[in-house]
Amino acid sequence: MKQCSAQVRELEEVREGFYYLALEEPYLAATALPGQFLHLRVTTTFDPLLRRPFSVAGTSPQTGIVRLFFRRLGTGTKLLSCLRRGDPLDCLGPLGSPFMPAGKSPAVLLAGGTGIAPLLFLAEKLGGTGDEVYLFYGAATAASLLPVERFLPSGPRLFYVTADGSAGETGLLTDAFRRALEKGLVPGELFACGPRPFLAILAEENRRWGYPLQVSLEENMACGLGACQGCAVLLQKDGKRTYARVCREGPVFCDAEVVW
Repeated sequence: MKQCSAQVRELEEVREGFYYLALEEPYLAATALPGQFLHLRVTTTFDPLLRRPFSVAGTSPQTGIVRLFFRRLGTGTKLLSCLRRGDPLDCLGPLGSPFMPAGKSPAVLLAGGTGIAPLLFLAEKLGGTGDEVYLFYGAATAASLLPVERFLPSGPRLFYVTADGSAGETGLLTDAFRRALEKGLVPGELFACGPRPFLAILAEENRRWGYPLQVSLEENMACGLGACQGCAVLLQKDGKRTYARVCREGPVFCDAEVVW
C-alpha cells in the first residue's frame, strides 16, 4: 500500500447517476487484487475531509490503468463526477484483504447493486485462468444495472436479475440463484458482494447448501487504515465473538464468520 497520484484517463456516465472511472497509476494497476479497494481524496481542499473508498473493478497492468465504478450520491461522489481527463487524483491503496479463490470450478459470483465492481475484477482474473465462471448480477430495475458486458471478458456467463422484471430474470438475486441450483448448477465456490441484507439472506441459505462462500462487506469507512475502527463488524470464530475492521481484516470474510 502507498499513497499515489493517479491521473484521470476516462470518466463516463454509463447509466444515469452511475459512472465509470479509469485512472492511470502503474503501481496500483500492478498490485491491486480482486476484493481490494482504493481510498480516494476527492478534492485538494479539506472539504470534504475524509477520503472515499471504492472497490477496484479491474486493472490493465500493461497500460497502468485501474478501473472503478461509483454512484453519484453525496458530496464526495458529486465532486468525482466533475473530474476531467488529465486531472490528478490522490489515491491510497491497494487496501484490504482480497478474495482468495481455491480453484474450485465452477466459481459462482453474486453481485447486488454496486457490489458488482469487485466481482467484475474477480471474474476477469478467474476467466484468465480458464476456470468456469457464472456471474449473477441483480438490481431493483434495469436502469440500475451497469452495462457490465462492456467490461467483462468473454468467458464468464452473465445472468441479469431485476426485482421488477425489466431485465433478465424477475425477483431477488437469491431466488434466481436458487432456481439455478434446482436446474442442476453445482458451484465449486461462491463469492458475493452487495447490500448487507442480501448477503445475510445468502449466508442463511448457504447454511443449508454448504458451499464455500466468501463475502465482501460494504461499510462506511473513515480512515481506511484500521486506526479509527469505525468500520468494525462482529465476527464469531471458534465459538468466540470478536470484532474485525472491514478496511483491514476485510472487506472479504468467510460467510460463516460474520454475525449477521
